[in-house]
Amino acid sequence: MQPMINSWSYKLGHRSLGLLLIRIAVGLVFIAHGWMKVGNMSGVEGMFVGFGLPGATVIFIAWLEVFGGLALILGILPRIFGALFGIEMLVAIFLTGGIAKGYKPHELELMLMLLSFGIMLTGSGRFAIWSGECPRCGAYTCKMGPNNCPAMKS
Repeated sequence: MQPMINSWSYKLGHRSLGLLLIRIAVGLVFIAHGWMKVGNMSGVEGMFVGFGLPGATVIFIAWLEVFGGLALILGILPRIFGALFGIEMLVAIFLTGGIAKGYKPHELELMLMLLSFGIMLTGSGRFAIWSGECPRCGAYTCKMGPNNCPAMKS
C-alpha cells in the first residue's frame, strides 16, 4: 500500500497539490466575503467607521478580498496576498475585541490568518500562473542565475 501512495503522491505533485487546495479554499472564502462587502458598501462602511477606521477603507478591503482571493486561487503573487490577508485578519481580530473575548468569536479570522501566513511562508508550489518565486530556491529576489541563486551557491 505504501509504494502505491508514494507513487501517486509523486505523480500528483503532493506538496504542490496540497498548497493548491489550501489556496483554493482560502481564496474562495475571501472572494465570498469580499463580494458581500462590495454588495453592501454603505453598511460595511458604517461598521468600519464604528471600529474607528476611515470609511474609504471598506473599498480597499472589499476589492482586496475579491481580487486577492482570485489571485491566491490562480497563484498570482500568493506570498504577497498571503501576507496582506494575514495582516488583515490579525487587525480584524483586534478590532473585534482581540484575545480577551476568547477563541470562539474569532475562529474564522484566526484560521484564515494562520492559513494566509502559511501561504506567505510556503509560497505557491508548482501550480501557479505567476508566483514570482525562483523555481530553484523559492526566493522572490533570486535572479535565477548560477551566480545569483542562493540554492546554487550552497
